[in-house]
Amino acid sequence: MSANADALPLARSGAWRLHLGWGIGTLGASLVLNGFSFLVPYFLTTVLGIAAATAAMLLFIAKAWDIVANPLMGVLSDRTSTRFGRRRPYLLLGAVVTSLAFAGVYSLGLTPFAHTLWFVTIALALVGTGYTIFNVPYMAMPAEMLDDYKDRTRLMAWRVFFIGVGTFLAGGLAQRIAELAGGGARGYAVMGAVFGGGIFVFMAAAFFGTAGARFTVRERRSVPLGEQWRTGFANRPFVALLGTKFLQLFGMFTNTATAIFVVRFVIGRENPGEWMLWFVGAAGLMQIATIPLWRRIAFAIEKQRTYILATVIFCLVSLSWLLAGPAEPLWFFTLRAAVKGVAASGLLLMGQSMLPDTIEYDYRRTGLRREGIYSALYSFVEKVAAALAPSILLVVYALVGFQSRSPVQTPEAIEGIKWAAALLPCLYFALSIPCLACYRLTEDILKGTHRA
Repeated sequence: MSANADALPLARSGAWRLHLGWGIGTLGASLVLNGFSFLVPYFLTTVLGIAAATAAMLLFIAKAWDIVANPLMGVLSDRTSTRFGRRRPYLLLGAVVTSLAFAGVYSLGLTPFAHTLWFVTIALALVGTGYTIFNVPYMAMPAEMLDDYKDRTRLMAWRVFFIGVGTFLAGGLAQRIAELAGGGARGYAVMGAVFGGGIFVFMAAAFFGTAGARFTVRERRSVPLGEQWRTGFANRPFVALLGTKFLQLFGMFTNTATAIFVVRFVIGRENPGEWMLWFVGAAGLMQIATIPLWRRIAFAIEKQRTYILATVIFCLVSLSWLLAGPAEPLWFFTLRAAVKGVAASGLLLMGQSMLPDTIEYDYRRTGLRREGIYSALYSFVEKVAAALAPSILLVVYALVGFQSRSPVQTPEAIEGIKWAAALLPCLYFALSIPCLACYRLTEDILKGTHRA
């Protein structure tokens, strides 16, 4: 492996500092994804007054650009050569673009462009572009920094920790901040500015936190992009993981997007911010607290079986939304969130730690360093799921008669919200299990893989 030799002692002797320095960037990324999946459908429909079906279309169009942007960013980061490495400079650039775009989206209600659909679409697409600039190089770094199969799981434990923190902040405090700032367009603009600043700080922190980390140099051989993609898709563990993550992210983002609608219209809380705070607080706390448990389970029974176990738990807790209603007590609502957090911890830890394993598997098979291609595909399905899952949900809401900006919904719409919250995530997760069953990359297989 080609690497900056001076960084090797730092990566070995100061592993926890490297793990923390890289992992904190996830907090910025989590604020972006959760800030969108929890609130954007609600914001577009109830604040900007865009019809549910139209809002779904805007989210879909905004993500169409990612079909081009993600692979381009992957190739660009693979072919970059600087004294900071191939990936790190893009962490700073992504931090700037993402933070400004995020604040801009939630400020749309204060501008004359709030009902100009093409402008809203561009604003949404800019957030995705900034996230691509940051996340594609960011997710390529673990395969460069670490070789050890178990050490990558330890690194990803930090990522899951910060995902939990970001979920709590974006899923709970964001809506509460918007309400405390007066609600409506002004409240969301204040929230967007606050979280935009946080996104910049934490994404930029990853640049400084990974200073001195090992990195690989760009490939000197010229391999056509088409050939790289063809041999990349011959990586069966990666294809199985990609299919699994795509379907499961649909389930997770649907679950987060439905929560505020269930609290507002099914349970009937006029100011959902307080209950959402309990929801994400319990989920985030249990997600963080059970990281060591899932690590021990994975070391004992391998990652694939652990992943399946977490998937089954998440399916069951999703179905509990069928019990939701105006009489639901806060303790039961919080318990549901806590169990969801336990399952999410296992899902995230396994999915994240498997990615660098599949990248190392590719390097051992082909001798090519193309972490950016793999992280681009991984980031692409993540962003597509983050956009399409709420889009599909909004289409379902439109079909059941949901009325944007209306404080009161019909009984049919309320029932539709509840059934969508329960069944859609469960369906997505059930569909992911056959893909996950095809993933058979173990530690022994990885160590025994050599280039033909």
